Amino acid sequence: MAAPTPRSTELDPTYNARHLLVLEGLEAVRKRPGMYIGSTDSRGLMHCLWEIIDNAVDEALAGHGDRIDVVLHKDGSVEVKDRARGIPVDIEPKTKLSGVEVVFTKLHAGGKFGGGSYNASGGLHGVGASVVNALSARLDVEVDRGGTVWTTSFRRGVAGEFDGEGAVAGFTPAKGLRKAGRARKGVTGTRIRYWADRQIFTRDAAFNYDELVTRARQTSFLVPGLELVIRDERGDEVTEESFKHDGGISEFCEFLATDQKVTEVIRLTGTGNFTETVPMLDDAGHMTPTDVERDLEVDIAVRWGDGYETEVRSFVNIVATPKGGTHVAGFERALSKSFTNALDGTRLLKSGEEIIKDDVLEGLTSVVTVRLAEPQFDGQTKEVLGTPAASRIVAKVVQKELEAFLTSTKREHKAQARAVLEKVVAASRTRVAARQHRELQRRKTALESSALPAKLADCRS
Repeated sequence: MAAPTPRSTELDPTYNARHLLVLEGLEAVRKRPGMYIGSTDSRGLMHCLWEIIDNAVDEALAGHGDRIDVVLHKDGSVEVKDRARGIPVDIEPKTKLSGVEVVFTKLHAGGKFGGGSYNASGGLHGVGASVVNALSARLDVEVDRGGTVWTTSFRRGVAGEFDGEGAVAGFTPAKGLRKAGRARKGVTGTRIRYWADRQIFTRDAAFNYDELVTRARQTSFLVPGLELVIRDERGDEVTEESFKHDGGISEFCEFLATDQKVTEVIRLTGTGNFTETVPMLDDAGHMTPTDVERDLEVDIAVRWGDGYETEVRSFVNIVATPKGGTHVAGFERALSKSFTNALDGTRLLKSGEEIIKDDVLEGLTSVVTVRLAEPQFDGQTKEVLGTPAASRIVAKVVQKELEAFLTSTKREHKAQARAVLEKVVAASRTRVAARQHRELQRRKTALESSALPAKLADCRS
């Protein structure tokens, strides 16, 4: 029997235009989903849900809507309902599509690019809803607007109509919105239900109820007056929880703290502005670098306790930034400087002693929030704020407000300020003593391990 011919492992030496692949519209999302949602496991599945929820929260931030419902259905789908203005249903002039179709089928399209609809928002890249649509086997939208209920559906990003329930129902492509009935007078809002595409997501990817509840609670603190209702219908028994907090980040700070308080919650608030150069379309359709004036609002809650752990939560327009960014860098820099300046006028710190950031962070619980239009994030997952000016503005606000508290002569502030200054000085001395102890142990270990002559053995101690 003749030996099999070995397969050639050589690459095609030619390289020309026919080797190039052009991905149109939402094809790029399905081809490389990790670029948009980070991964295709449970983490990516939850990220898609955050995108839809954050759009509803942005409406509440803009003053529209006071309730958001999230329902995890038995069939694996998830539904998000709000009572806001409703996605626009009129025709967008450039694409000749309805506002709903633009939002769900066009990347980098939406109302958060400086059009005046949102002063501050969690979504800014204009890819959230369209990415979720592209990665869904089925997505249904209902919009109450202008006294009419408008509806449409999508299959993997393509608009059309299903002939039954669920993601496996028959589908006919079709453009445009359909009238589904009349909305009650004065009622507006949006309902989105989608089935994640199992061709994209891993088999074990699932919505995490506990993570969803934690995020809902967090958001209710960040947007006072907004009610978020989470309902899980997947198990034998239906589970439902509701969150609404009018106390804002002060209440959030108290919720996060686990130790006995040394100070009450202190609010550090202020604003700043900066100039940012951004490319903008001119009348001829060309991108021109343009200087734009931006406002940045700073609102921070801090509280010191008698514990040793540090808890710092940071947010930009209600979007959590777990890996920090320029706003957190400015906050931490100002903390050290404020305490150093405040201690200069006291006798608490002896000559030669100094405090560092870790001394101030010990026992600190804080919630750092900033609001600005079109923030710069590192990537679509928005875990790190990159806007350079945020560091300077946050540091300035924190230093001014915190120093005023630490040096206040008001009775209600003076005792707390003294207590936290003493705590920070004590932390500094403990740190120095611990370092000296380690150095002594290191030297002792080095001597004991060295080979000394017998007549010098007694000199080791």
